[in-house]
Amino acid sequence: MLGQQVAPTEYDLRFRCFGFPVRVSPWFWATSAFIVWSDKLDHTLVGIVAVFLSILIHELGHAFAIRYYGGRSEIVLQFFGGYATCNVNPSRLGNIIISAAGPAAGFLLWGVLELLDRQFHLRNEAAHEYVRVLLDVLLWANWSWSLLNLLPVWPLDGGQIAHQVIGRFRTFDAWELALKLSILVCAGIVSWHAFQFAQDSGGDRFQMILFALLGFQNFQTLQASTRGRW
Repeated sequence: MLGQQVAPTEYDLRFRCFGFPVRVSPWFWATSAFIVWSDKLDHTLVGIVAVFLSILIHELGHAFAIRYYGGRSEIVLQFFGGYATCNVNPSRLGNIIISAAGPAAGFLLWGVLELLDRQFHLRNEAAHEYVRVLLDVLLWANWSWSLLNLLPVWPLDGGQIAHQVIGRFRTFDAWELALKLSILVCAGIVSWHAFQFAQDSGGDRFQMILFALLGFQNFQTLQASTRGRW
């Protein structure tokens, strides 16, 4: 999730899924369109549906884990992702499981779709183009985004897992160490993509912008910490 939580508006889409209240900010649709933009409007719309399903399933993974530990959760989709609210504070292991449940749900969906595609050739030439676009985006999003989410970058799931793991050994400065690790990882990813662009050998502009923003946010948070300066 980028930035601060977005306040509810009258334009939000609201519904319930498996008993969990879901709120979708208008910003979610705009940023989803940016991610999957195509020169064909209908393909863009199908891609937005795939992004919506992918992130909803990711957040449902968190929400079900929170419910398992006795808590209640609301799912909010906004900007380039979303979050599941949590009103329970289980053990350190429980917090790690809650954080890992989102990427696990994404990997599970990717695995099911991959098996179905190999078994029934869902993306063959006879399949409708919308089916191919939908599956392409679903497979790409649930594999690559689940991996990215496991990077030790705050506030991604991997960053929250890293915070819990560091806290097991360094309770007094776990937060500052987690932020420093996050900043270093962001700097490495941004530098890698910049190098790729300089070598004219590819690079992902979206990832470079995303991790540049996350690194800057983490640096600001670190600077505001009483013990967190470099």
